[in-house]
Amino acid sequence: MTMDLQLIDTIFFSEKRKNLLMFLMEGPKTIDEIKTELDVSSSPIMAQIRVLLKDGLLVQKENLYELSVKGKLIAPRMQPLLSTFRVFDENHEYWASQDLYTLPQYLRERLGELGSCREIVPDRTHIFDYPPEIMNNLYRAKTIMEISSFFRPGYPGLYLDLVRKGVEVSIVLDRPIFEKLALEHRADMEAFISMENASLYVCEHKIELASSLVTDRFTSISLVSKDGRYYNHEMVSFEESAFAWGQELFGYYRDMSKQITEL
Repeated sequence: MTMDLQLIDTIFFSEKRKNLLMFLMEGPKTIDEIKTELDVSSSPIMAQIRVLLKDGLLVQKENLYELSVKGKLIAPRMQPLLSTFRVFDENHEYWASQDLYTLPQYLRERLGELGSCREIVPDRTHIFDYPPEIMNNLYRAKTIMEISSFFRPGYPGLYLDLVRKGVEVSIVLDRPIFEKLALEHRADMEAFISMENASLYVCEHKIELASSLVTDRFTSISLVSKDGRYYNHEMVSFEESAFAWGQELFGYYRDMSKQITEL
């Protein structure tokens, strides 16, 4: 086994070693502090400490254990990778079939920030609408940011209703979707953009993903498959890190868009 593979084995093939390295990012700890935090007894954790000492990831100073220089370089990079593993593991079939290249590279590399996700597929009674799990949360949200490259029949009425209820709503649309709405739902569109708490943008470039919803209650994303098909499903996360990730995705497309103030 090469040194690189041995190091990977040392770090990732033991839950105790992973947890210990992450805990020691806080600073030097005594064996009693380690045992209390990780809820382990002396013999098992000492065996893992000896492995980490041998591979140069820890150092011992009197009765304290701390990350070595190598450990301090490696440990902070573990969490993003572990988070990404968890995202893919929880919904392996979904992510394996989606075209992840529709996401900006810097956000694709931080996909682990979505945290624990759940795939929501609408039943036949909601095939063209948001499923109840999303709709109910939309009406409880204070802010909504959406990116969309496809048309939902309920769009105009839904968002006009939300802004009239005081929700802050910002939408970035693909140009063909905007033109369809402006042609077929002009009155609702004019009413929407006249509201102070509503913002509408048209992206000057093609929106590659299907849609994304970012609210103060949840973040969802819907991608297209590797063969270019859209299956009307949402990957939803309720984690705070997902909200920040989603805000950046919205900002990415908003910065390539033109705000619409009149039709």
